[in-house]
Amino acid sequence: MKILAHACTMVPTDDLAVAVSAHVASGLNVYWRPDPRTALLGVNDRACVMVEDDPAERALGPGPVLLVDAVTRLGLDDAASWAISPTEVPVGNYAASNRGRTVLRYLDLTKLEDKIPRAWFGETLDERRA
Repeated sequence: MKILAHACTMVPTDDLAVAVSAHVASGLNVYWRPDPRTALLGVNDRACVMVEDDPAERALGPGPVLLVDAVTRLGLDDAASWAISPTEVPVGNYAASNRGRTVLRYLDLTKLEDKIPRAWFGETLDERRA
């Protein structure tokens, strides 16, 4: 698995509307709502925050989401465990691992539709060719 970029920061919430409104009031734009519990926000055509109303994410707290080439190739060593096992999401695959008190989140764009810009997630044309 190759890390390509920082995709965004996960911001778990128990009130999506309030959290999204706060980010919009602070100057971010809502780019995409893939489902009723998720919003991707950013500025200058680059996502910076994924707000998610999800109990598993709330338990993990906020943190970075790393863009990778393939979540399915992610292997854990003995010091890590799955906080969120690899799962399909609207753009591809997602997982979160826990190493001590450090949570690492991973996202790949293997199912991203053409209408959603890859640049929102930090992927460049050069990385797609690699």
